[in-house]
Amino acid sequence: MTGAQRGYSIVEVLVAMTILLVGIAGTLAFFAPTLQAAEEANDRSIAALLAQQRVEEVRRDADRFENFPDGIRSLVTPSALVVYAYDDRFAWQYCGRSLLEPIDTIASSDDDWFVPRVIVRYNPAFRADSKVLFELRFEVSPP
Repeated sequence: MTGAQRGYSIVEVLVAMTILLVGIAGTLAFFAPTLQAAEEANDRSIAALLAQQRVEEVRRDADRFENFPDGIRSLVTPSALVVYAYDDRFAWQYCGRSLLEPIDTIASSDDDWFVPRVIVRYNPAFRADSKVLFELRFEVSPP
């Protein structure tokens, strides 16, 4: 048998295939967290929009329900979750304390208590962890 007719041995083929599979697996392992992060970023953007819509509804109705913003401000535990009609993956609630920063510190205004907030989280029927996606503080100006 001459050198020109010689092919690859089974060991060489297996080593080459192993290297190829390790490279493909590494690439796929990189894409899964990237896709998950992109999906969560999209959900946070939607949650921000939904929270803003909720705040605008409160501001719109503040003149009819004068004590409504004060009622939200005084909530030390979140109100009941209400599922959005627009997108049932999300739910909203009101609270007068931060759920993201639950300890009130003088140095930070993000956690100030007795400031009305709209909190958007996943609907528990959609996702069991129901974590907070977005928290929007707001004030209602007197009419």
